[in-house]
Amino acid sequence: MDHQTIKRILVFSLCAVIISLSGCSKGEEEQKEKEVVTTVLEKLFTIPNQKMQDAYEEATKMAEQDSSETTEPGAYGVYDFQKLLEEMYGSYFTEEGIESIPYWIYTNLNVYAADRDVTVTFKSADVQPEESSEGNYYTFVTELEYSIGREEASFEQNGTVLFEDGKIKNIYFADGLMTEIENQLFM
Repeated sequence: MDHQTIKRILVFSLCAVIISLSGCSKGEEEQKEKEVVTTVLEKLFTIPNQKMQDAYEEATKMAEQDSSETTEPGAYGVYDFQKLLEEMYGSYFTEEGIESIPYWIYTNLNVYAADRDVTVTFKSADVQPEESSEGNYYTFVTELEYSIGREEASFEQNGTVLFEDGKIKNIYFADGLMTEIENQLFM
């Protein structure tokens, strides 16, 4: 073999190694992001959540105290959930991403859990990558079970997640669970 052939073989081998390493890291990144989505969904859909219920109770007490101390109409206390959300989910979300968590998940569901004997249990999540020019994008179908008192039911919650730099930039939930529970409660 001549010198040029050996060089070509070495360059080709080096390129093959680099391509295989970059393919592995992309697969590892995808697997890690899928695990993050599953973990976040499990945390969000384990209701009641004691930290969130405590925050709701604190907000209710503040509202009662504020309204008794003023004659202004509509005076009420407001709990700032942002700090609590950052504490609970900050390692999974970008700053913008935390703001995309729907209000009904961390408030209404926990209020119903406290006031109307509602529980939600995470069973599993099917997280699938999708093509996107904006970043790493996933769709998910979450299998949930919920109960209102002694009545139990299953539910599939659908949604999407967009990652940026290894953290969730946006999470979106299709209409579903909250409407389902409210229909059961108020029919």
